[in-house]
Amino acid sequence: MKPVIAAIDFGTSNSTVGIMQGGQPVLLQPEAGKRAVPTALFFPLGSANPIPGNGAIQSYLGGDPGRFMRGLKSVLGTDLFEERTQHLTFREIIASYISWLVKTAESQLGESVTHLMLGRPVHFLTNQPEADAVAESQLREVVATLGIPYVSFMAEPLAAAYHYEHTLQNEELALIIDIGGGTADFSLLRLGPNLKDKADRTADILATHGLRLGGAMLDQAFAMAEVMPTFGRGTEIAGPTGRKGLTVPEGYFTQLTTWHRIHRMYERKTLQEANGVLQEALEPHKVERLITLLEERGGHKLMLDVEGAKITLSEATETLLNLGWIERDLTLPLTAEAMAKATHNWMTTLTESIHYTLQQANTPAEQLTTVFVTGGPSAMPLVQATIRAALPHSHIILGDQLTSVGTGLVLAADRAFSQNL
Repeated sequence: MKPVIAAIDFGTSNSTVGIMQGGQPVLLQPEAGKRAVPTALFFPLGSANPIPGNGAIQSYLGGDPGRFMRGLKSVLGTDLFEERTQHLTFREIIASYISWLVKTAESQLGESVTHLMLGRPVHFLTNQPEADAVAESQLREVVATLGIPYVSFMAEPLAAAYHYEHTLQNEELALIIDIGGGTADFSLLRLGPNLKDKADRTADILATHGLRLGGAMLDQAFAMAEVMPTFGRGTEIAGPTGRKGLTVPEGYFTQLTTWHRIHRMYERKTLQEANGVLQEALEPHKVERLITLLEERGGHKLMLDVEGAKITLSEATETLLNLGWIERDLTLPLTAEAMAKATHNWMTTLTESIHYTLQQANTPAEQLTTVFVTGGPSAMPLVQATIRAALPHSHIILGDQLTSVGTGLVLAADRAFSQNL
């Protein structure tokens, strides 16, 4: 029986689904004109049918009553996986999103998918091997509920490598850097037209490395440094006897800048706590903004706006963050210089990760033929400058930011499942 094959890049920020057509990898459009769609769901109030993708963002920003969720992948390997929200576990929530992508493929193919390949980061969580294994096991559990008989996984930077390899005329030693929404992954491989059809590529993979260093962490660092002080971060708290040397709890701001934990800040007990903090805050107007943010359930909107400001500052030196929906006429000036300062540690870790990957294989940077970079944050001039500074003599190619991994997964799925027949 001929397999019905599909491949899904289930990303922290965006996802793709693809199939082979006419011997070529094709990424489908779950939404009109969109091959990469946001990994987001919106649960309308009183409805059991979530709205996925861009529709979810539009419903949330449009003020529709309900619950918005993004960064679904980030709950894998954490205690949130079994948490109930919207009367569903995150297992069921993630399954509903992946099911939407599978149905997109089945609609195009005209039959049910029997073989599915999914991408996964080199490590879901940094330096937590047990949690990492749990994360893949949880993702397998999710896909098992869809009833697809054959499922396999591939490390996302390897998939990106196979996409790049599809274009090669000669053999290369390539460093693949895939920076997604939640993780950054690195692979050093031998690639080439005479290697791509090998059943076993183990000998061609010289080194891999991965950690939680995605675009969401860039947004978080920027927001914590430049936006959250407006909402009371660092504001001192006083008691009946004067200053306590304490500040508004840092955990409020950590959760408000972590996509898969923002919803916890909307709980009634958190709002009650914040009102208690207001009574002791030395700058109460800032905590009042925090309370308004929670009452409006606006944490997701704020982080979407921070993400937008980050993108704007990739081309401009300054921008204004409009917070008029929090407080009349409130705006916050943001600059590219401040963003660079706020994300300095992130960029340092990126540099260290590049060097660590090469060191694993005892390979000097000068021996690299190419550095292939993909993932949404790879478009940022700051990220590109960091990579160029780490590898000043290397030939750097920027792949398609959102589709390189997905295209590579389609190629890998076709080879893997066809060879195993």
